[in-house]
Amino acid sequence: MTKQKQPTTLPPDEIELLLESIALDHLFIETLQTRHRDSLDFHDVSVWGVKSALQAAFDAGLRAAGGAPKQAVHRVRKVTAARQTSGNGSATALHA
Repeated sequence: MTKQKQPTTLPPDEIELLLESIALDHLFIETLQTRHRDSLDFHDVSVWGVKSALQAAFDAGLRAAGGAPKQAVHRVRKVTAARQTSGNGSATALHA
């Protein structure tokens, strides 16, 4: 029987630093602390920035579990049907 690797547990403050680092590096958000002002607590971010941040978090999780990604994991959703429109001409759904 092979011995299973135990995940590395980071202390909560190190996890917080890692999350803030990802937010800053990928989403350009300076802090994850609530500041009670909409202009400071809500941010416009690009979808590629969100994807990049999620990938960084996923990779950090793999490393914490004792592995490392061999290459970046990217999944692309294929659209199999054209966008369908309802009777009023608005798009209703994309089918994947």
